[in-house]
Amino acid sequence: MKETLWQKVQFDKYKKLEEDLETDVLVIGGGICGILCAYQLSKKYNVVLVEKNQIASGRTARTTAVITALQDIYYKDLIKRKGKIKAKLYLEANLEAIEEYQTLAVQYDFDFERVSSYKYFKNNEILMKQEYQAITDLGYPVKISDQYALEFEQQAQMNPLLLISCLLPHFKVYEHTEVFDINNQVAYTKEHYIKAKHIIVTTGYPFLKIKGLYPLKLTQKKSYVAVVDQIEAKENFNSIGCFAGDLYFRTYKDKLILGGNDQKTGSYVMGFKPLLQYIEKYYPTHPISYQWVNQDCVSADGLPYIGSYFKHQNVYVATGFNLWGMTGSMIASKLLFDLVERNKNKYEKLFTPQRRSPILPITKNILTAGFNLLLPKKRCTHLGCALFFNEEEQVYECPCHGTKYTKNGEVIFNPASQNKDISE
Repeated sequence: MKETLWQKVQFDKYKKLEEDLETDVLVIGGGICGILCAYQLSKKYNVVLVEKNQIASGRTARTTAVITALQDIYYKDLIKRKGKIKAKLYLEANLEAIEEYQTLAVQYDFDFERVSSYKYFKNNEILMKQEYQAITDLGYPVKISDQYALEFEQQAQMNPLLLISCLLPHFKVYEHTEVFDINNQVAYTKEHYIKAKHIIVTTGYPFLKIKGLYPLKLTQKKSYVAVVDQIEAKENFNSIGCFAGDLYFRTYKDKLILGGNDQKTGSYVMGFKPLLQYIEKYYPTHPISYQWVNQDCVSADGLPYIGSYFKHQNVYVATGFNLWGMTGSMIASKLLFDLVERNKNKYEKLFTPQRRSPILPITKNILTAGFNLLLPKKRCTHLGCALFFNEEEQVYECPCHGTKYTKNGEVIFNPASQNKDISE
C-alpha cells in the first residue's frame, strides 16, 4: 500500500516477543485504539501491547484523523432507532472524547487543533432542518451556517501518528507478534504465551473467528483519500456530506485532505475518480501529494462494539467504528478502563457488544457470505469466501468480511490472519 501523509512520523523499532510473559493488562493491536487503551490503563497497571506488524501501520496510518461528533450517522435516525436518551448519550460520548484529546494536547504536541465541523446538505434544506431540530432537541447548540450546512463548533483534528509517538513510552511494546488464540486469560502466539488478568482486543476486525459472532455483526467499508498541496484556507475546518458518495474534507497546514466514494470492501465503483474530478475542477494547478485507501468495520446498527468480547472472562473488544475511529477509540479507552476497574460507566449499555442486533443487516451478511462461498474463484483464508481483484488498487478483496490482500497474497486488512497463495 502507498505511504500516507502521517507516515512521515518515525517510531522506534520494537522487538518481537521472544519469551513467555505475565502482565496485568495485555492489549492486542497497535493502532490508535490500542495505544489509547494501553496509555489509559498504564496509569494504574503494568501493560503490554503487541502488534502483528508495525505500530500504526494499518487503519490508523490511513485515517483522516477528524475528531468530531458530527458524523455520517443522522441523529434524527438514531433517535428513531434507539430513543432520545441513547442518542443523547452517543452525542455526549463523542463530545467527551474531544475534551480528552484536548487534555492530552496540554501535555503533548500532536498538531491538535479545535475547528468547526460542517455537514452540508446541498439542495436538501428540509433534511437539514430535520437534523437541526433533532440535534437541538438533544441539547446541543448546533448552528445553521448557511442555507445548506450545519456547524458544530469546537470540534477537532490532529496528526494521529504524532500522538502515538508521544504515548508509546508509557507501556511495553512488541511488534511482529501475532496472537492467534485466547483461552483462560492466556493469549497465544506461535511460539509463546502471555498471561494477563485483562486482555483487550483492538485489531480492527476481531481475530477470533466464532466467539462474539462478529462475522455476522460486522461488514467492512472502504474510503478513498487524496491530499492536495499549496492550499491557502480561509479557516481550518472539516466537513462531510449527507449522502452516500458525497466527499468529505479537512485542512492540515497547507494541505487539503479530501476523501469519499465510500463503499463496501469487495465492491468497486469508480475508485479515486470522483476525488480526482473534484481536484481537477477546483484545484487544477495544485499538486496531489498523496492518495490512499482506508477501510474500517461497520456494526449492524452503526454504533461501535465496546465491552466484553465474550462472557465469563476478562477479555474485551473495541471495533465497529464505521470510519470514525478517532472519537470511537477515545471512547473505548475510557470505557474499557472503567470495565477493568469495575467502575460504573454510563455508556456501557449503549456500546455493549452483547446488545441486540437488527435483523436486516445480519440477514444481508449471511446472504452475501452464502453467495460468495459458491462462486468458483480464489478463496479468502478467513472463512473461504470468493476473492475479487481490484485493478485500480492492485489488491484482492473479500466481499464477505473485508479481508484485503496484496496481489502477491499478503494480508493488508484482517480478519484473515494467513497470507494467500495466489497461484491456487
